[in-house]
Amino acid sequence: MPGACAKPAEIAASLYVADGYRAWLAQSAVAKAARLARAAAPLETGGMLLGQVVDGEAHVFAVTGPGRKVRLARYTFESDRARDNRLVHRVWPRLRYLGDWHTHPGGRPVLSAMDLASIRETLTPDRPELLELLLAGPPGMESFEVALFTMVRGEDAPRRMTGGGE
Repeated sequence: MPGACAKPAEIAASLYVADGYRAWLAQSAVAKAARLARAAAPLETGGMLLGQVVDGEAHVFAVTGPGRKVRLARYTFESDRARDNRLVHRVWPRLRYLGDWHTHPGGRPVLSAMDLASIRETLTPDRPELLELLLAGPPGMESFEVALFTMVRGEDAPRRMTGGGE
């Protein structure tokens, strides 16, 4: 996602960067993820990041919820992949799948070994780069810290993106 592009004026978003990679994260997407996080707390939850890539920059406009067939647990969740795939096909080409988001209630904004394995499993030749949004906070998720990561297929570790400003 290297490149340069101005933030769309009509969407309030925060810019995150890492080693030439740039991603805009819509404030409305973070707000929806936070509502879903509080509703599921103290269990983990998550969903997909949807948006567009413009001039090499990712623009996350929306997040999805976990779906009805999700399996939530204290330290993990298993998404409803069949539902996710149907949704991605329905919104394509207006929006595309850019990655996933999930929560760490009562945890830190650091990717776990399970998180890393899941991200690596999702990377494919057709999907060589992904974003991972992590919301971490107290068990009830009354407040949270946002961490955004990018990972490129073939690299050993994800990059934590910094920023959050406009």
